Amino acid sequence: MAVEHASILAQIQSVRDSLPQDTAQNVRARSELLQAAKKLVADLESPGDICERVVYQYVEIASIKVAIDLGIFQILEAAHGRKSVAELAEKTKVDPVLMGRIMRSLASLLAVDNAGPELYTSNKVSRTFTIPKFAAGVKMSLDWAIPNWLQMPSWLEEIGYKNPSVGNDTTVKRAFKTDESGFEIISRIPGLLDAFSLHMSAFHEGRANWLDFYPVEEEMFNGFHKEDPKATMFIDIGGALGSEVVALKQKYPHCPGRLILEDLPYVVKQVGKTDAMEAIPYDMFTPQPVKGARVYYFRNVLHDWTDDKCREVLRTVSAAMTPGYSKILINEWVVSEEHPTSFMTIMDLTMMCVWASGERTAAQWKALVESVGLRIAKIYEPGDGVSESIIEVTLKDG
Repeated sequence: MAVEHASILAQIQSVRDSLPQDTAQNVRARSELLQAAKKLVADLESPGDICERVVYQYVEIASIKVAIDLGIFQILEAAHGRKSVAELAEKTKVDPVLMGRIMRSLASLLAVDNAGPELYTSNKVSRTFTIPKFAAGVKMSLDWAIPNWLQMPSWLEEIGYKNPSVGNDTTVKRAFKTDESGFEIISRIPGLLDAFSLHMSAFHEGRANWLDFYPVEEEMFNGFHKEDPKATMFIDIGGALGSEVVALKQKYPHCPGRLILEDLPYVVKQVGKTDAMEAIPYDMFTPQPVKGARVYYFRNVLHDWTDDKCREVLRTVSAAMTPGYSKILINEWVVSEEHPTSFMTIMDLTMMCVWASGERTAAQWKALVESVGLRIAKIYEPGDGVSESIIEVTLKDG
């Protein structure tokens, strides 16, 4: 048994030594390996291990938040070597006994490496949380997501375990004891809006970009009315600061036509002057001001809204489309019925709790689109199992 155990450990170490590089090209490989590793852990865990992991999981994020607040990860990263508990306590002005407890917790969670008695070094986890956009996710989770998740069991029981569909009757009301919307709460909690916005910039980290698998030149440029100097190629609706417009222009500098960002006035104000795009203040529940564009684009917008609200949005766009020419590109997850990723399902339940919305399967996208007189022309999959797809939508008669 001891020989078999040693052999298995050697095989695991061999796999660790040959892991693929963290690149966009290896997204699928990493995803498959991660899933296999999770299954291995699940097979190894005893019932007690499983209970321990599930019941006490929030201690992990709380410990990491303490480390971020104290700057422990930055200190270890800057040291380029070992730091003792005493040195960390002196540097942070923390009681040495407490620092020892914090560091033992972080090491047990693999958030730092133990380099000897009361000696620690940085590792991949600690380095991750020295990056502001990832550290912001910890604040967002503790101040926003977790309070909502904790209300989910009693909320679902209260509404009779019906699929939530009322956008103003969610866990938000129960978690924060208010009738304010989620957006209003995020805006008023100190530092949360900044953390939320910063973390959203990391949301697509390690996943394929739509420009890498959608045939832009074939499906957008071909047939474009380039003879019309006022013709619009691309409108990013609800696109925040316009990163998708910028990415399109960078990848295709020769892209013809107008490139437009549309979002609420307070968002558009933050964009400033730029040659990359036109920024237009716009509420997507009102009539679309730009008629006959080649592409109306949404990225991670519709998953924030119930089906009824999505229908309102899609109707405003369809009224502006030119048959046989205009199309809608929805850049969101198409959740697999058989093999959904854990993060997709986490986000689905998060959207359910906060907005009574969610991520959608192919069948759900089809039903939603067809309910407003549109049709799905094609779903372009990134091929890695974890990234967002492009759902190409046209008028039924176009």
